[in-house]
Formats: sequence, structure tokens, C-alpha cells
Amino acid sequence: MKVEGKEKEHEAVKADEKLVKVVDGKQVELTLSSTKAQDEVTLTFHIADVQTKKGISNLEQYLGAVGHVVILSDDAEKYLHVHPVDEKATGPKAEFMTSFPNSGMYKIWGQFQHQGKVFTVPFVVDIK
Repeated sequence: MKVEGKEKEHEAVKADEKLVKVVDGKQVELTLSSTKAQDEVTLTFHIADVQTKKGISNLEQYLGAVGHVVILSDDAEKYLHVHPVDEKATGPKAEFMTSFPNSGMYKIWGQFQHQGKVFTVPFVVDIK
């Protein structure tokens, strides 16, 4: 198969300057208890209404948990296993545990459900 057009220049993955994103009318802030490789790390997603800034406390169970998190190293070689601290949490905080095996850039996707709609929030972090 031949695809027309010029190939886009490959860009290095850069860490987000601020771990705050707005998706589907929600402001999601991510905090990490540590950014050091091999530490036990708690990822805390704080989910609020972007208009009122009030925390959303009625997140719905999505595939049996408060949410799901996928973490991939920037070279796509490492896929990290992530577990919710409290599967039955309803927000505004959703906490997950993991450990980053090596230093480097990691892409994090958090996925949650609110009012019947699933939303996904992407972050990039630099682990030392």
C-alpha cells in the first residue's frame, strides 16, 4: 500500500509543564507522590467542573473501577501496570498506584466516566 504525502518530522516527547488538563468541561489535575524511578508512586487525579471549579464527586464506575490508567514509556517499550487505591471511589480524587522502572518520559492516560460519558485525559511526565 502506498500513502501519498510527506512524512511528518518526528518530535521528541516533552514533559507537560503543568499537570492540569481540561477535557469535556472537566479540569483534571494530576499529582505524583514521587517522580523517581523505582519508587512506589501514588498518582492522584483531582477532577473538577471547569466552570465552577467544584470537585466532581459523582464519578461512575467504569469497567468495575473508579477509572483506569495506562502508562507507556516514550519508546513504547514499557507498559506499566496500574491499580486504583480505592476501586469504589467516586471523586473528586481518584488514586492509583504504580512504579516507574526506569528514568525517562512516560505518557499517562487516565480514563473516567461521568454522567454516562467516558473521558480520557493525557499527561506526559519526566521520571528521574
